Amino acid sequence: MPSSISNSNDITRVVPNHHWFPIALMVLITTTMLTLGWELYWRNQGYEPGLDDNKDLWAQTREKVSKKGTVIIGASRILFGFDLSEYEKRFGKKPLQLATVGTNPTFYLHDIANHTEFAGTLIVGVTPMLWYVPEGMPVETPTKNIEYFNRWSLAQKINHSLDQPLQKIFAFLNSEDLPLKKLMDHKIPNRVGAAIPPRIPPYFMKIDKNRQGQMIEKMETNIEFQNFVRNIWIPLFTPPPPPPQFTPEQFMEMFKGLMAKVRGEVAASVAKIQKRGGKVIFIRYPSSGKVRELENKFGPRPGFYGPLVAEAQPDLSIHFEDYPELSDYELPEWSHLTKKDATEFTQKILAMMKDKGF
Repeated sequence: MPSSISNSNDITRVVPNHHWFPIALMVLITTTMLTLGWELYWRNQGYEPGLDDNKDLWAQTREKVSKKGTVIIGASRILFGFDLSEYEKRFGKKPLQLATVGTNPTFYLHDIANHTEFAGTLIVGVTPMLWYVPEGMPVETPTKNIEYFNRWSLAQKINHSLDQPLQKIFAFLNSEDLPLKKLMDHKIPNRVGAAIPPRIPPYFMKIDKNRQGQMIEKMETNIEFQNFVRNIWIPLFTPPPPPPQFTPEQFMEMFKGLMAKVRGEVAASVAKIQKRGGKVIFIRYPSSGKVRELENKFGPRPGFYGPLVAEAQPDLSIHFEDYPELSDYELPEWSHLTKKDATEFTQKILAMMKDKGF
C-alpha cells in the first residue's frame, strides 16, 4: 500500500478563484501611495534626491587614477570646500575627488603612493587631528573604500549604474541617514552609563557624479540646524580621556610615538610620489568658533600641522591662518565653507598654486 507521505500523486494544489487583476492593482496603488508618502515626509524634513557618497561612487572615481592628472584626498572640509569646476576652468581638466567625510587621509595617501604609478599633482586637505586617529570612522571609512575598490566586481559596477538614476529621483534612498537601523538608533534611548561614541552629524551635504560635495541650503540658512550640528561637533573634537590602565603621562608618551610613526609614514609616501615626478600640496582649510578653540587646545598648530609639514616636505603648504584673504570666512557650523565661499576660496587657492608654478 503506497504511503500518503511519499506518493506525490495524492497531493493536489488548489488555486483560489479570486479576481487577481484587481488585487494586483490594489497592491500597486497601495505601494505607490505609501512610497510617495514616505518620500514626501523626508523631503519635508529637508532631504533632497541626490547621489549617495557610497563605496561604489568612490571606487568609480578611484578607478580613474592614472599616472598624470590631479587627485584630491582628505576629509569633508576639502570635499565641500574645493570647487572642481573652478580648477577645470583654470587648468583644463577636473581633478579626481577622493576625499571622504570624517577621514584620516593617510590611508588614501599610502594607497596612491604604493599602489599606483601616480606622478601628477596630489592636493591633500589637512584636518590635523584626524591624521592621528587610530581607530573608528576616520580609519574604517578609507580602509573599507580601498578594500571595496580592490574587489569591485562587474556585477557591483552594473548595480551601481542602475541605482544612480533612482537616487536622483527619491530622497528616501539616502543611505547616510535614512536606513532603518540608523533611524531606530535615534529613537531607542541608550542605557544609563552606556559607553557610546559621540553622535555623527546628520546629512548636510549633497554630491554629484564627480564627487563634488557642497553644503545644502538648510545648513546655510537655518540657525536652529546650525546650532544642532555645532553641538555635535563639540564632543567629536574633544578627545576621550586616557584608558584607565595608563597614567596621563604614559598615554601622552604613547601618543607622541604614534604621531612620530604617522609623520614618518606620510613623509615616505610623499617622497615616493615626488620621486616619480609628482607634486604634493597640503591645504589647511578654515575652521572657526568653538571648533577652532578645541583644535587649538587639543591639536595646536605647533604640535600637529607644523611638524607634519616639516617632516613630509610637500611641494607647497597653504595654511588659512597665513593668508588674511583665506581667513575671513563665516562657517555656518564652524567647520565647513558654504557653496559660494567654497568657490571663492578655491579661486584664491588656485591663484596661489599658479603663482608657485603649478
